[in-house]
Amino acid sequence: MSDKPKLNLAERRAVADYKESTFAKKLEDLQGAAGFPVEVEVDWESMAVSGQQDFYSREDYWTNIFFTPTAKALGEVTADAMGKEALTAELKAIKFHYDEATAPSMAFENGVKFEAGVLTINFKPFSNADSIDDRAKAIRSTLEAAL
Repeated sequence: MSDKPKLNLAERRAVADYKESTFAKKLEDLQGAAGFPVEVEVDWESMAVSGQQDFYSREDYWTNIFFTPTAKALGEVTADAMGKEALTAELKAIKFHYDEATAPSMAFENGVKFEAGVLTINFKPFSNADSIDDRAKAIRSTLEAAL
């Protein structure tokens, strides 16, 4: 993605802690909302902004930026049989990453793509964390337009 420096030890520890303490449950939420065990790929190195490791575990860093809105959007898409069937037939994987040059901090629809069965989410970590519903709407709209 970029020539970003490798994570240092403190950052790697903070990522590992988040994955163990929070992400395991968020993965269950994502797959439960999708209605099937969709493949989820997280580019932790791109999402771990250097020097911000003390914030990784906060809900307003990754959880409410990436995972909660995506689970909400998936749940809305699969709220009926038609949506479940469409999502199950088309969604192959969900990929989360952060590209500083292209990630929106507000125009969330610009950070969501659905191509060849892959839902890609590119949002700015730790930015406008209260905009869960707006992010979910952007994700849901992108999915519904392609399903």
